[in-house]
Amino acid sequence: MHKAISAIKAVIKKSIAIFKYPIIQLSQVYFNIVGYKVVCNVCNYKFNKFKSGYWHKNTICPNCSSNVRLRLLMATLIHHPVLNFKNIIDNKKVLHFAPELPLRKIIAKKAGIYHTADFLAEGYSYGIIDFNLDISNMQTVKDNTYDCVIACDVLEHVPNHKAGMQEVNRVLQKGGYCIFTVPQKDNLAITFEDLSLTSKEDRLKNFGQEDHLRIYGNDFSALLSNYGFDVTEIDESYFDKKIKENNVLFPPVLSNNPLATNYRKVFIGIKK
Repeated sequence: MHKAISAIKAVIKKSIAIFKYPIIQLSQVYFNIVGYKVVCNVCNYKFNKFKSGYWHKNTICPNCSSNVRLRLLMATLIHHPVLNFKNIIDNKKVLHFAPELPLRKIIAKKAGIYHTADFLAEGYSYGIIDFNLDISNMQTVKDNTYDCVIACDVLEHVPNHKAGMQEVNRVLQKGGYCIFTVPQKDNLAITFEDLSLTSKEDRLKNFGQEDHLRIYGNDFSALLSNYGFDVTEIDESYFDKKIKENNVLFPPVLSNNPLATNYRKVFIGIKK
């Protein structure tokens, strides 16, 4: 019976995959004719509303699965007069940790040299990557190697996150850029960390996810600046109303979960 149920689930999953993209493609014809309310700035697909995720309603792109943090980063790289694709990514040497597939495709086309990395602990897979690399101990990477290091929602998984910031600074050339996002609890002034909490239940209760080791506060910029970076914080308020609402750079409905990151930020540091 168990094998039969598994087989049925596999058929259903495959069927959904087969029909999903033709349906989405047809929907684009419809939305281009009648108009649309939201557009993903990662894959450029148009919809009346995005799908709901675990933390927030109507924030996940039905086509590429981009979320608020990814679209906020894309909006920064597209619209910021200095911290943009041209200055940070184009023809540069880039190291990308835990690469999100839709962002990976874009960066790979624009960068001069593009390397992907992750520390492949049990239960994680990002497909084919270039380096199995611990961001807090990159011994195989020489000083001043990269122009840009990207790590979106990575540091909360790293036991020694301060060493991670220091290592990113080391492998960057002077004037190079780091791009970070981290989960931040609303109105939390100081990052909360307790490495003695080792059970999945305790980490879920205190940090919002079973494999998180901390939840960040409003001090993240200060933490990053301690390791040799001039830091710029960017949130949805930087962008005009049309861009913010069309690209859904802010949750339409705030989460009531006390550990939710309702106010996403992108942190871009320049190595001094």
